[in-house]
Amino acid sequence: MSDPHPTPLPEIRLRPGEARRLKLGHPWVFSNEVATGLQEVAPGAVVQVVDPRGGPLGVGTANPHSLICVRLFSRGRHPIDAQLLEGRLRQAQAVRATLELGDTYRWVHGEGDRLPGLVIDRYGDGVVVQPLTAGADGLLPTLLPLLIALAAPAWVVVRADSPVRDLEGIGSRVEIAHGTLPPAPVVHEQGIAYRFDPLAGQKTGFFLDQRDNRTRWAKLAAGERCLDLFCHTGGFALAAAAAGAAEVVAVDRSEPALALAAESGAANHLASRLRFERSDAFAFLEAATTRWPRINLDPPAFIKSRKRLREGITGYERLHTLALARLAPGGLLMTSSCSHHLDLPTFLQVVARASAHAGRPVRLLAVSGAGPDHPVLPVLPESAYLKCLLLQADG
Repeated sequence: MSDPHPTPLPEIRLRPGEARRLKLGHPWVFSNEVATGLQEVAPGAVVQVVDPRGGPLGVGTANPHSLICVRLFSRGRHPIDAQLLEGRLRQAQAVRATLELGDTYRWVHGEGDRLPGLVIDRYGDGVVVQPLTAGADGLLPTLLPLLIALAAPAWVVVRADSPVRDLEGIGSRVEIAHGTLPPAPVVHEQGIAYRFDPLAGQKTGFFLDQRDNRTRWAKLAAGERCLDLFCHTGGFALAAAAAGAAEVVAVDRSEPALALAAESGAANHLASRLRFERSDAFAFLEAATTRWPRINLDPPAFIKSRKRLREGITGYERLHTLALARLAPGGLLMTSSCSHHLDLPTFLQVVARASAHAGRPVRLLAVSGAGPDHPVLPVLPESAYLKCLLLQADG
């Protein structure tokens, strides 16, 4: 297959002192680090990044309208061609095979698999591709045939509708790029069949990053009354019910998500232990008069950008204050944040302040994140976006 980009490549030259981070393996170039060349390229263009003296640092995709203006795919002058893309897909596939994840997992996790701006999730015999950047969009004509040849999926959905794309200044679209989507797609996890919507559900349809945390939650739920807030399509709720929870109240404000969760509950013969309620989580907690031995919080990202950090932190504090007030003495609270801009130390501070506001002392039992199919670059701490805390209230 021919090289998908022209040569010579447009050149992005960095300012003095800005090459060190890239030489240490960081995959991003920020717009304020560029001396010349950025404004001349189109969004999604493949570019050569060089240091102030013209030395090659790497090849990546560019977007002059984004703060992260270049995402590096390779070092030196190695082209972004079909050979490189196929190699990265194969490497990612091989790693997942060693993890024994079954037939549902994250196949490609963006920068963590050295395919920046690209997410690929495997759902049994189907695949959902999520391009998050203009550069990832531009590589799809080369990448999709490679993916289909490697995985032989029955269907491929392209979900180019993430809010992250707004930061890139690019439009949204959703399409079936290959095959035929089944009328009622199902994902299997821990013996549970979950209905999900790969065309319109959050992320790519199911929260694959919470696999390990759902397993832990299920073990803690047996025999207990559980409250699952922001339940989406019922991942945590059904895991608790299947593990023998006495009762699970699952709350979300999305009617389509709750409908899928209810379908899954019925299909798995768990309906008698599940009660789904359409409500805003804050309003539900404010109106609640009972306490639960187990509460799970898995809200969407409250902090979409760094400038919304303070506002988002305020929202997280209020949510945790309300939840802790409704946690039974000695009860367990599992809480997650998927906000990139909220790091773990700040998340812990949020919980500490909420504990003080609620007058409910807690202890931290465990800290976790996404599963191993969501690899993290040590040089890019932002790639460890999911933080999950297990807390216990004083008895």
